[in-house]
Amino acid sequence: MPNRKKSSITKTESITENILLVTGEHSGDNLASDLIQELKKHKPKTSFFGVGGEKSEGQGLESLEVLENLSVVGFSEALKKYMFLRKLFYRLLDECNLRQVRLAILIDYPGFNLRLAKELKKRGIKVVFYVSPQIWAWKFKRIFFIKKHVDLMLTLFRFEEELYLEYGVNAKYVGHPLVKTIPEKLLTEPKIRELIEIKRQDTVIGLLPGSRRQEIKKLTTDILKSAELLFLRFTELGKPIVFLLPNINKKMETYIQKQLEVLSKKHPQMRIHYIFDASLSVMQASDLLLIASGTATLEGLYFKKPMVILYRVSLFTYFLGAMLLKSKYFGLVNILSKEEVCLELFQNDCKPSRIFKEAKLILENEAFRKKIEDKLRITKQRELEIQNSSERASLAILEILNSLPEESDNSLFPSSNPNLRT
Repeated sequence: MPNRKKSSITKTESITENILLVTGEHSGDNLASDLIQELKKHKPKTSFFGVGGEKSEGQGLESLEVLENLSVVGFSEALKKYMFLRKLFYRLLDECNLRQVRLAILIDYPGFNLRLAKELKKRGIKVVFYVSPQIWAWKFKRIFFIKKHVDLMLTLFRFEEELYLEYGVNAKYVGHPLVKTIPEKLLTEPKIRELIEIKRQDTVIGLLPGSRRQEIKKLTTDILKSAELLFLRFTELGKPIVFLLPNINKKMETYIQKQLEVLSKKHPQMRIHYIFDASLSVMQASDLLLIASGTATLEGLYFKKPMVILYRVSLFTYFLGAMLLKSKYFGLVNILSKEEVCLELFQNDCKPSRIFKEAKLILENEAFRKKIEDKLRITKQRELEIQNSSERASLAILEILNSLPEESDNSLFPSSNPNLRT
């Protein structure tokens, strides 16, 4: 797909407002698409331009760059893309000048978008930031930068809103989009109980080693060894147990299936099923999740499922995290609960014997399991209760938009081209 190089026009008589919208990731593109759709219900003549993907373009966003070109993984790649991102940065500012922009919506992508917010504020442009950077985990001092350069922070979680308000930042909790997307995605996934015969008396364990190559490599072996220990325990007790392993990374399919074949040959009676692209259905059907830390734990919270949260990283990442991370927990479900509701096993603690011990306790101690489920239910009600996050976000943005004066002052739009500066 070619780069967008030519700009459309500034304001026309048919457009009442030009809004800059910038995201650098596909998750942000999903948010942008829903948000544009909601905003246009109230302001149908509003024009959106900036950077987005296919979904937001489908809602009318004029994207000046291909979204994938903004993807940066690792320090070395960031250095390689510096000049490209710098050029895009100033181009966006110049477009704001040409189009007399008065409002900007910056979605996630904080490394780029927070710097952009600062320059936009210098030009008198109102800045809405959608999806808070994880200041509660690291770089907490960013909150003072945000207070100075962002007019409204839209948060996915209630505790984030509370934190910002405590520090005098204008913030609004709008809810997490997965509350809407999980039911929609479930409709497209295979129905586990139709695909696999699961009886009422069966205990079902979801095995979720993650989606990225490195985490799958680091966690699959330990998860499967833990499953083997659980199988032996349940066989000893004469109780049926079923294991479900979903995977969404097609490139890692062969690696996972080879490990499953070895386990199946060792224990032919072990009921362990591999399913592609059905992680939500697996969570819904499971009694317990052995799960990689990440967004998946938030999905586990949605289903109120007890979890053992697993995390293995490289030594470099481990030492870097030890120096920078401020949060006591690394699992989202525990961060939201403000306590270790679900056990976190990190690095050397993430081993089969330890995973098995916690899983056994959850499965065999009904009072302990119910205590976890009750706490998950309370946290879900608090943090994942809002069904219409995009609508709430759009209404908060409309308040700012409607408060703007009818005529913009062109003196607020100096040239942002660094080559024209003196």
